[in-house]
Amino acid sequence: MQQRVDLLQAATSATRALSPADLETCFDDSLIIVSVPRAGSTLLFEQLQRLAGFWSIGGESHAIFNAFPSLGAANAALDSGCLDESHADPRTCDQMRRCFAFLLGDHQGRRYIRLSPRPRSVVLLEKTPRNALNIPFLLKVFPRARFVFLHRQPPQNIASIMDAWGDGLQTGRFVTFRDLPGWDRSAWCFLLPPGWRHLKGKALADIAAFQWSAGNRIIIDELERLPAERWMTTGYEQLINEPAAALREIASFAGLEVPEFVQEMQSLPFARTTLTPPHPDKWRRHAEAIDSVRDEWQPVAARIAALLRAELRHTTNAL
Repeated sequence: MQQRVDLLQAATSATRALSPADLETCFDDSLIIVSVPRAGSTLLFEQLQRLAGFWSIGGESHAIFNAFPSLGAANAALDSGCLDESHADPRTCDQMRRCFAFLLGDHQGRRYIRLSPRPRSVVLLEKTPRNALNIPFLLKVFPRARFVFLHRQPPQNIASIMDAWGDGLQTGRFVTFRDLPGWDRSAWCFLLPPGWRHLKGKALADIAAFQWSAGNRIIIDELERLPAERWMTTGYEQLINEPAAALREIASFAGLEVPEFVQEMQSLPFARTTLTPPHPDKWRRHAEAIDSVRDEWQPVAARIAALLRAELRHTTNAL
């Protein structure tokens, strides 16, 4: 609780010269990465952070969200971790913007709050897995935000979620809820989508497939409510196999120039959240379990495929 108070007090004090209107203008060009866990968002975020023009708080925004006890879950019954417009009252939005402004820095490590003069607006780069469930809330905090939807092939992604759950239950890493009422494990890892209670007694494959499916479905539902120019998609496979092209496309979407080192990029380092070195067949040790829950994830995989086909047609017609 003290850390929550300290962050809010420090942010409020440090940004007192900035009006609510100043802060809203500051984040006009926010770019938010949305994806389910273990889809490669940390790797993508770490690479985009290196580009001139992007500003971020240096990592995931857990500390900021944790500074607001009311934002822990959808409601006191812990029905889900989804946040919507009802959670984004004007005071909460203003305080969140102050926390972001207080922690904000650029690719050179310069703190926004210490600059004089400060840029009137910046391109905020934000990435936290729980944002998959929070798009309506985020659009109240950052009304003009644009989104990058990062997706990954379901078998590989689900296998990685399973591995991370196994690690999280042993080490505490990736745990988002402890002592979840009605849950039959010691903790809950990652996203808490609506309907999680039906997973009591289920295998890790069921849990991981549910999180992958529910998270991606919610992202697609919310993004499709926005104008097409407010969001784009990119695939984990493209990021790994064609990093220069993937980063160039996102930088262009954000209106930023692409530095020379990106143009020459052939491969990417491991992300800091990597459990074991990546391998294209690593997921196969879970193949049977993942196939057994195909009915859970296949419909959402089909929606993503349809989304990509539509996006390709739009790009082709634009050319």
